[in-house]
Amino acid sequence: MWKPWQQASGWGRASNERAIANARTASTALSHRRVERAEVELFLRERAARRLPVAGVAPRPA
Repeated sequence: MWKPWQQASGWGRASNERAIANARTASTALSHRRVERAEVELFLRERAARRLPVAGVAPRPA
């Protein structure tokens, strides 16, 4: 006997599983971007700290 609610529930389950997989992938990509952004900020901060003028030392030519 044909039961339309079984087909609909199968489609809904598959759709939900795919949505979860997409969300997981997006979350991982965003986490990687956040880590990369933090690493770049740290690098730039450290680089700027090294370029601070030191008393008694002439600045390097650009």
